[in-house]
Amino acid sequence: MEPSAGERPARGLTLLDHGAAWALFVLLTAFTFTIGDYSLISLHIVSALVLALAAFYLIFGLRQTFHWSVAFVCPLLMALYGVGQTLWSDQKIVANGWEKTLYWFTAAMIAMLATQLFQTARLAQQFRTAFALLGSGMALLDVLQQASHTGKYFWLFPSGFPDVYGTFAYYNNFSQFIELSLPITLWLGLNHREPRYNWLLLSALQIGAVVACGSRAGAAIVVAELFALLFLTFLRRRGVLSLKVIGLTLLLSLGFIYVAGFKTVLHKLERPDQLATRRQINEASLAMIKARPLTGWGLGAYVPVYKMFAVYDDGTWVNQAHNDYLEWAAEGGIPFACIMTFLILWSVRPSVRSVWAVGLLAFCLHAVVDYPFARMGTCGWYFALVGMLAWRQAEQNEAKRRRRRSRREESESPAAIGQAELHQR
Repeated sequence: MEPSAGERPARGLTLLDHGAAWALFVLLTAFTFTIGDYSLISLHIVSALVLALAAFYLIFGLRQTFHWSVAFVCPLLMALYGVGQTLWSDQKIVANGWEKTLYWFTAAMIAMLATQLFQTARLAQQFRTAFALLGSGMALLDVLQQASHTGKYFWLFPSGFPDVYGTFAYYNNFSQFIELSLPITLWLGLNHREPRYNWLLLSALQIGAVVACGSRAGAAIVVAELFALLFLTFLRRRGVLSLKVIGLTLLLSLGFIYVAGFKTVLHKLERPDQLATRRQINEASLAMIKARPLTGWGLGAYVPVYKMFAVYDDGTWVNQAHNDYLEWAAEGGIPFACIMTFLILWSVRPSVRSVWAVGLLAFCLHAVVDYPFARMGTCGWYFALVGMLAWRQAEQNEAKRRRRRSRREESESPAAIGQAELHQR
């Protein structure tokens, strides 16, 4: 079952807490629904609203001590790094630098709000449930769009692309969004005395949608998430999760994969070299890093600088490094990339222990071959969930301190001292 509110620091929920949490959900949804606006106008508007929400909450809603977290500090440091680089570095594109600085500052504010708001497990659970429903709705929309072969968002608004995937023009971004929502959906279905079949059906729908969209990495990752969730849930709830439920979950997933279709993925997997293009882009990225390993070429400068280091030209436009880690290092230098890498490494243990947050690790794994962190419509949810996860880590640390204190008190008790003296005699 989900943890009760009593497992976290006692804190009464106010109307403002609820309002801020759902306002954050609405704004993250707005990022996702407007992700196809490459003019960035929508991004700027929603980012401004996120910053306004953060300021409003800090002024009127923060009634207790401000809680710092790694999830908030790391993107904040990256934003401050962007400010310094854009102001004083001799290697930069000023407009791009401020654009990326705003991006990281927005990410920091999302993580900060999540850290402050989701101290109570009940509100965090409600937020995750709503996100799982949003992911399921996006998956259903994608399946219907693939069946109708539309290039329009909601069959109304032209995208400029032959196909759309929910509100995404890029199938990998769609799969990355589902990689975050799928473990939560599965956990809602499995983490009870009796399985919740409605959530298992929705998780199967999400898996089928990702496979149908044609993302090779996405298909592999969601299948891996399915088995990881079943394994971790079995370890946590061995006496409850039966082989029958495991088999049914697998059967539902296979059924939705078959219905949604998997020919596009199979066709891509027939290629002799799965990473041919990405390997060449990576070579150029590594050359960029080698040229300026400490300071980088400037935030947002990857695309124009890439042309100096390109090792091939097939006429296509390279819009990202297709490896977020290399792009961070190329733009900001290795120290800049290490800040985000530290956050990712910090999140590993609490993500696995929480089970529902395994999607955060899958999301970061996908960043090795693509760019989930380049779009706020995908990574905004990452920073909200990792901010929520900060309380999971805090609970674990507090439990360790209590155990150590208990053992120390037991060892210092008169009875323990008397037994030790008898043993010495």
